[in-house]
Amino acid sequence: MRTVFSTDAVSERERHEYWQEMASKVLLGLRTERKTSSPFFGRLDHHEAGPLGVTSLHSSAQSVHRGETEISRAPRECYFLCMQVSGVCRLRQGHEERISHPGDVELFDGTRPGELSFDAEYRRIVIVAPYATLRPRLSHPDEMVGSVLHTREGVGALVSAYLRAFAETQVAEPVAGSVSDNLLELLALAFNTQGRDIQTNAASVREARRHALRVYVEHHLAEPSLSPATVAARFRMSTRYLHGLFAESGESFMRWVLSRRLARCRKALEDPEMDARSIADIAFSWGFMDLTHFGRAFKKAYGRTPRDWRYEQSRQRS
Repeated sequence: MRTVFSTDAVSERERHEYWQEMASKVLLGLRTERKTSSPFFGRLDHHEAGPLGVTSLHSSAQSVHRGETEISRAPRECYFLCMQVSGVCRLRQGHEERISHPGDVELFDGTRPGELSFDAEYRRIVIVAPYATLRPRLSHPDEMVGSVLHTREGVGALVSAYLRAFAETQVAEPVAGSVSDNLLELLALAFNTQGRDIQTNAASVREARRHALRVYVEHHLAEPSLSPATVAARFRMSTRYLHGLFAESGESFMRWVLSRRLARCRKALEDPEMDARSIADIAFSWGFMDLTHFGRAFKKAYGRTPRDWRYEQSRQRS
C-alpha cells in the first residue's frame, strides 16, 4: 500500500504541525523543529517492500529528534537506513557528529536517542528495517550506530545506485521479499567492510550487482535510450564489466532487456483495458522504436504476431 501526503494544500500556519503529525506516524515517533522563517513545506511518499518500510521525502530545513520520550511513545527495534539525495545532513547518535552528503547512507538505531539537522531544503530516502532483518548481518552493530557510509567508490557506490533504484520501484510480492533481502545483504557488506582491510565475497558482490542492474532496468524499460552505456554509467562501471556480469548468468544484457520489454507488451495485449490502444502505441510505450523489429521479435518469442496474439486472447475472453 502506498501512502503519499504533502503540506501543499495545508495553510502555512498549520503546515509544520501537520508535517510533524504525519512524518511521526510514518517514521515511528520522530519530533521535528523547523529551521526557517520561509514558508514550510514537506512531501512524503511511502510504501512497503517485504519487511522494509520505504519512504522518499522532500522538505524545508529542519531538525529531527528521536529522544527517550519519542522512543517510549513509539518503541520498536529497528534501524533507519537513510540516503541523502540532495542537501547535507548533520547526524548525531552517541558522542560523535557526522556529516552526510548526497549519495551517502546513514545507519541510525531507532532504539537509541539521536538527532538529525538540515540547514537547507533537502531530499532523502529512508528505509526502516526491523532489527531481525539487519542486526544479525552486521559484524559490530553497536559500534556502527550513527555511522555514515560514503558511496563514492567500491561497494558503497553500488549501494547508492541499488538503494535509489529500490526506492523508486514498487516490486510486487513475493519478489519484494527477495529484493529487500538483497538490499540488506549489500548494505551489511558495505558497512562491515568500510574502513577495514577485509576480503569480500566476490561472487556475492557480483550477484548483488546483477540484482541491482535488473531492478534498475525494470524501472526504466519504457525509455528508448536505455542501453549498456547509459546503465553502466549509472552504476559507475564499464560496459565490458556490465556485459561480463550478465554473461556469467548465461544471458546477454540487451537480449534480457528485449525479453522484458516483450513481456510487458504481451501483458498489455492481453489486458482488455488496453484494447483501445494500438499495437504501435503499446510497443513505443515500452521502449521500442522500430515496429518491424518489434513484430519480428514478438513472433520469435511467442510464436504469433502481436495482432494474432491480441485476437486470440480476445477470443478466449469471449
